[in-house]
Amino acid sequence: MSVLLETSLGDLVIDLYPKECPKAALNFLKLCKLKYYNNCLCYNVQKDYIVQMGDPTNTGTGGSSVWGVVSGKGDKRYFDDELS
Repeated sequence: MSVLLETSLGDLVIDLYPKECPKAALNFLKLCKLKYYNNCLCYNVQKDYIVQMGDPTNTGTGGSSVWGVVSGKGDKRYFDDELS
């Protein structure tokens, strides 16, 4: 499963792994559907390694899981890692 991310510098294809990480995939897809990522900046870009984004405050300190967004509760901001 993949998601197309349209940016001002070109499009990115993000591969999801719903069998290996069902909560993370569901979280990402639901936040996309809510347009949560619209106009978010990439706040950490490291060549050949990682791009971090998804913080609506565009500072790298905000953001929430879909369960935190929907419920408005801070205790649902995060969810446990699915990879070890």
